[in-house]
Amino acid sequence: MGKIAIKNLPIEENIEYKIVVIEYSKKGLLISLEENEYLISKPKNSSWKGIEPSEGMNYIVKKVKYGKNQEYIRLDLIKSLKEEDLNANKKENRVKRKFKLPGVDDLNKDQDRVLRLPENGQFLVVGGPGTGKSVVALLRAMKYQKDDDYSFLTFNRVLLTATKQLVGFDLNSFTLDSWLGKAYWKIFKEYVPNMELKKRTPDYDKIIKNLEEIGIEENSHHIIIDEGQDKPAKYYESLICFGIENFFIVADQNQQITEENSSRQELTDLLGLEVEDVIELKENYRNSHPIGLLSSSFFTDPSSPVPILPSKSKTSLGTPILYDYENYQSCIKLILREADRDNRNLIGVIVANDELRDTYVNALNSMELTLDNPRAIVSTYSSKDNKTPKIDFSYSGIVVLNDKSIKGLEFDIVFIIVDGFNIYNNDSDSMKKRFYVMSSRAIKKLVFFKSENYKGGVEEILPTDENILKRERLING
Repeated sequence: MGKIAIKNLPIEENIEYKIVVIEYSKKGLLISLEENEYLISKPKNSSWKGIEPSEGMNYIVKKVKYGKNQEYIRLDLIKSLKEEDLNANKKENRVKRKFKLPGVDDLNKDQDRVLRLPENGQFLVVGGPGTGKSVVALLRAMKYQKDDDYSFLTFNRVLLTATKQLVGFDLNSFTLDSWLGKAYWKIFKEYVPNMELKKRTPDYDKIIKNLEEIGIEENSHHIIIDEGQDKPAKYYESLICFGIENFFIVADQNQQITEENSSRQELTDLLGLEVEDVIELKENYRNSHPIGLLSSSFFTDPSSPVPILPSKSKTSLGTPILYDYENYQSCIKLILREADRDNRNLIGVIVANDELRDTYVNALNSMELTLDNPRAIVSTYSSKDNKTPKIDFSYSGIVVLNDKSIKGLEFDIVFIIVDGFNIYNNDSDSMKKRFYVMSSRAIKKLVFFKSENYKGGVEEILPTDENILKRERLING
């Protein structure tokens, strides 16, 4: 991306605009403005004196003319926005949720064992959804916070955003791909080489060859990886070629949702571990008992331990339910009414593709429906946007995401739109893994919607026991 002059920013003069800092580096200031990204030089006028932009910061700015003949243009800083300013116009529709990292005293014996591992070395922690893998990974990151000699890596931008909001410190974090890209650029001053036929897939063989040719000494940097199963073994071989020897990886082979991934055995071998060295987390702390029971029906791979079902006494809003519907507008009404019934909940709506995502976002925002409370804030994100997600997981509301974007997240209530998910070549195991991930996002309530005309094959992997998954027809209106 080339730099753009301040005068060429597509904003009116003397009108205030909000910008969000995406990145600040030697190349300049990468900002988000009016849903678009621009690379500019950091303004040097007096209003910016003492300001050191950092990722995620929000500023109100104004483009103004100056000079004897008003021949120059500058960008004035009006004020820096704090979180309370950003949410001031939305808080009346949202409620602050309990969204914080558990303390050390809240850990079980297996999690506590993880926390007491040596600071240096190679470690692999496996476990199902809700067993606290991300929690122990973040608590481990806190050990290195003072020295800043670590990187916390996540599968995608949405999980990265949620993780940053969860912790109470400035996490040195990246997506798995962005860390690789930055590290490669730092050495070679060029982008990561990609496969010829897969333009967005790194050519790991070429990366490894280039790194081996220059030879990088081992270093003390610590790499902590969440959702490590969704990168191929050669991704980790590339990291080793960067001189990394301190690895802490949490993973679950049952939650593989990408074509290129690593098995538990591959990660064990890469880290030079014995089978008994791998730590298993087994207790499910997220889901209610009915949701945990349904999610376990999608369990396919014994390489990870089956999570122990939560206690039946844990807060639940009933048995998961599958609604057959004639018109999707009835689904929209049910979601909006659910949000209106208790505005303390964060609701996740999970779809198969961007087309359905756009359909549901637009309908949730535009449907005319009488409600008792102000309409819930609807947030969304797509990887095609190539921007920082604007979703606040610490507040209630409705979040609409594709299933590939919900790794590692959790919601009080989840609605899964079955339409759009199709089983190809009789590969039901791959679809089970996707539904395992989706259904296990729900804490208290889980609902499936399926069109009466749906013929994608998912029905064959859904439980038939009405005690696990109830079935009803959704009446229009």
